[in-house]
Amino acid sequence: MTDLRAGDLPPYRGVSILLYGGGETPMAVFASAIAREEVGTFGWADFTAPPEAPEPGARRVLEESSETRHDPPIRAEDLLPPGDGVSAMSTWLVRDPLAAEATARLAAYLRLPSLLQRMVSRVMAANARAVLVLTNVDALPDSLVERALGSVEVHETLHREGVTLIVTFRGTPTDVLRAPFERVYRVEGRPDRVWQEARVTLERGESGDGFSPGESLGRRLPWLDLSGNPVDGQHSIPGHRLR
Repeated sequence: MTDLRAGDLPPYRGVSILLYGGGETPMAVFASAIAREEVGTFGWADFTAPPEAPEPGARRVLEESSETRHDPPIRAEDLLPPGDGVSAMSTWLVRDPLAAEATARLAAYLRLPSLLQRMVSRVMAANARAVLVLTNVDALPDSLVERALGSVEVHETLHREGVTLIVTFRGTPTDVLRAPFERVYRVEGRPDRVWQEARVTLERGESGDGFSPGESLGRRLPWLDLSGNPVDGQHSIPGHRLR
């Protein structure tokens, strides 16, 4: 969490981004690229439980691009706030009316899911920025994911503390999960096609973010020097170019 002194708000406000649809590897590449553009590095947690694992290509690009990762399995309690965080805080904080705003911010932070608190502590940069990437959240029950990530308060707290959250979901997320995300992209990829050919459509977000409806992921990331045309060797993922 950033410095709580009065008036010391982080210079960067985070954003929440949801990628959903088909194509685990295209979503992983896209999430990595967004994180690099936003901050430069990120923390990664995957929600698939053993013996299932992320697609090899998706795992490689995320491992090579992320600073820290939280290996599965993710337990149900990891998506809940610490049991005594807020009550314990009250025992050592000085009750000062001038510190009311700082106290409220700290209380909101301690209500975040335990997993998010741990990830932020590991990846927060010196400039009070952080990006968290959560992949394949569809592997957990909808009710659990909605409680943790469908909460407006969770997203607002992260944004206020300079944290951007990027979530990938295989399939179609519920309206409850979609609701708090400012930017929502549909990714249409297929296992038998290279990830550069995945079609991406912006469904919610700023109109000037550079996406035309159905544009290919390869065309969306020209700074990676990639194209959507299949050529020899294009199945490989140039992880070093995302550094």
